[in-house]
Amino acid sequence: MKKVLLTAACLLVATTSYAAPVTTGGVFNMYSQMGLDTSAPDITAGVYFPINVDTVMTGWVDQEAGTWNVSSTQIFFGLPWTASNGILVEGAGSYSLDTVTGAIGAGTGVVAPDGVMNFDIAAGQVAGIIDFAYGTTTGIKVINVWNVNADGSLTASRVPGMENGPFPGFNAAFNLTAADLYNPVPEPASMLLIGSGLAGLLGVSRRRK
Repeated sequence: MKKVLLTAACLLVATTSYAAPVTTGGVFNMYSQMGLDTSAPDITAGVYFPINVDTVMTGWVDQEAGTWNVSSTQIFFGLPWTASNGILVEGAGSYSLDTVTGAIGAGTGVVAPDGVMNFDIAAGQVAGIIDFAYGTTTGIKVINVWNVNADGSLTASRVPGMENGPFPGFNAAFNLTAADLYNPVPEPASMLLIGSGLAGLLGVSRRRK
């Protein structure tokens, strides 16, 4: 029986392991003062038009490490930009980010330019936090809440307005386009395979008894 349990555990770990880091292309859109905190409209509604469209953006996501990054050679309003220290936030719920300390806590529900960025993650979504730098200004906190698409690509859905830096209330959206970029759960076919394998192992164990 111990062998059966050990084999089952190995199968489960092998099947639920995260995808290796994936490099991707994407699009960086900047929206003009759409809103702070969770009051930012759903940008997938298609009625909000970006003031900046950067289609040469590249990036990567390392789901196992919980990190990500984006960069571009395209000049943004006359100056280059960079982004660093990207982290992933997983799990449905309401969260807040302190733009000074970087601490993540429970959502406050307060919509105000108070240095606390609120964001909600729904089922089928994941959030990314990153430090945006523009010119000589660094450490501008940006949050993206992405829809996780069927192919593992990430599409920005809700993007709370920035509260520190030169773009208060502006919303920086990063859409990451590679397939298999984010795949946190086993595919249904893999789950079926696990079930069939466990059933077979249990059957062998019973026959031996």
